[in-house]
Amino acid sequence: MEAVQRFLRHGFLSYKALFGWLDPKVYIFVMVLSPLSQLIFFSTLVNYVYKGINLLGYVAANALLLCVLNSVFGIMSVITSDRWMGTLPLVIATPYNKASLFLSRSIAHVLNGLVTAAIGLMFGVLIFQLTISVKEGLVLLVIWLFSIFTATGLGLILGTFCLWSPSMHLWSNLLASLLLLLSGANYPFSRMPEWLQFLGQFTPLTRGVQLTKDILNDGNYSNVIVLLGEEILLGIAFFAVSFLLLKFAEYQSRSKGTMEFD
Repeated sequence: MEAVQRFLRHGFLSYKALFGWLDPKVYIFVMVLSPLSQLIFFSTLVNYVYKGINLLGYVAANALLLCVLNSVFGIMSVITSDRWMGTLPLVIATPYNKASLFLSRSIAHVLNGLVTAAIGLMFGVLIFQLTISVKEGLVLLVIWLFSIFTATGLGLILGTFCLWSPSMHLWSNLLASLLLLLSGANYPFSRMPEWLQFLGQFTPLTRGVQLTKDILNDGNYSNVIVLLGEEILLGIAFFAVSFLLLKFAEYQSRSKGTMEFD
């Protein structure tokens, strides 16, 4: 029980240290209002193109994509900030298990991404005067939780790149654009070229977007277990790769000092 409390407490303190210094107004503008403007833009565009057909599925899919700000930029900032402030060597040197350490630091970003996506869905439903049942909302909550977990794993992999590259904003913006493109949130996934569909199978949120559309537009729950299982396995693989990259960075730092800025 003490280990669980320590795990959760560390995740909370890490998140508070990352954003606690921000003015609440800036935090709300960046983490809530800015993502909502993206949702309104793409949902309005989709509403115009498809003349309102299956609009609820597209609005919800775009709401799920709002988590990218937390799951990619947020978790990336964890490692980047540690390196910038010179605390990363201390984090790496701690005898605490590294996998548990970074997993606990990811939990707050997963939950924050889920809250942002839920707020986006609520605003989308109100703005476009749509309806969603309690059952659909609860199922989406579970699907989105694991989809965001997988996206956070990929964000953690990207975060490790800051140990070798100074252009992290370029990488993170590129990844966010790729997730928007490959998820199929704003068009049928089958309309993409086959090689992009193949690539989309290895990116997070693609299955979450597909399940969201299947449930809200067609009432189809038959693929939930299979696709959700694949999404969870993909998330575990992403976290495993990120831990290996951190171990490699730790090994390199002993000879090249790559954990500190010049």
